[in-house]
Amino acid sequence: MANRVYRCPNCGGELEWSPSAQKLRCPYCGSEFDLSAFDQKEEGIGQELDTDSYEKGEDAEYASAADATDDSAVNPQDLRVYRCRNCGAEIITDKTTMATSCAFCNSPVVLTEQLDTDFRPKWILPFRIERKQVEKIYLDYVKSRPFTPAEFTSRAQIEKIKGIYIPFWIYHMELRGALDATGEMVTTTSDRDYVYTHHRVFHIVRDGEVSIDKLPVDASSKTPNDAMDSIEPFEYKYLQPFRMSYMAGFLAERYDEDMDQCMNRAMLRARNTVEQKLAATISGYSSLHVTNRTIDLLPGTRAQADYAMLPVYLLFTKYHGKDYLFAVNGQTGKAVGNVPISKKRAALFCAPLFGILFAILSVLTYLFF
Repeated sequence: MANRVYRCPNCGGELEWSPSAQKLRCPYCGSEFDLSAFDQKEEGIGQELDTDSYEKGEDAEYASAADATDDSAVNPQDLRVYRCRNCGAEIITDKTTMATSCAFCNSPVVLTEQLDTDFRPKWILPFRIERKQVEKIYLDYVKSRPFTPAEFTSRAQIEKIKGIYIPFWIYHMELRGALDATGEMVTTTSDRDYVYTHHRVFHIVRDGEVSIDKLPVDASSKTPNDAMDSIEPFEYKYLQPFRMSYMAGFLAERYDEDMDQCMNRAMLRARNTVEQKLAATISGYSSLHVTNRTIDLLPGTRAQADYAMLPVYLLFTKYHGKDYLFAVNGQTGKAVGNVPISKKRAALFCAPLFGILFAILSVLTYLFF
């Protein structure tokens, strides 16, 4: 197995991708390197890449469910064991993990066994938001909700935030749409004696062709679709041809939902977009009601999709048996999430208010009754 660690030429430390510098940075000596310094190495010409820092565990290809690193229900056949040659620890991942780090020495690594021809992305959108910025975004979010349990602001909780490259299918479609709508126009006029209301109803028809480019649909069953939709948009002008060096220091998942499985979600989003564009050409009415719509792929065309890795910071938390998620767009910083309410905190906050209200009512009762 050829797992790759990018080593610092100055001190030998493992390099990590720096979102702020947009370079590979050594966390030990602070050196920074352009990706061009590793071009030949990534193509297999040079030898400076350490291609065997991790190897597949020799004793077992599959881990047992009891060895899982969290409390989720995991199929044993979906787990893999890797041995870290830096410290000797065994790392357990699932079969969709493409990049990880050793839990003991924190050495970042790209698991290139997962990057075969079927699972190698075409594009990658590098992280541009540093982890420290994400921590502040998270704390500001939690502190804006005063009834959040105290555990959610602890250092241990913050450390669980992970930068992950999420697999996406990015679709290109040519669509043709038509819609029928009813538009109402209400105007009033008046004379010395009366006010007149004029109510006119119009039948409106719109049709046209729309080209949709770079429509993203996440391709991992582990990430909630609504959360991934909510942290859009991503700025695709920064898309880069896939290079493993961008993943150094981050986690990554490969897709477990193929292009065809995601097609229905892609078409639903595309149809909504086309309908909005057609409706946007109608104006000047007091109200508008779409009565019929027909939107489909342009005859003779088919949807195309590229496999891409997009940057997301994720925090999954289970609290009192319920799941909570906080997600941040790793490029723009746009965040979405949900947190529980602490009944104890809410009660402590409300108790003084009830006391003041009770005192006011008592005084009013004494004065007027």
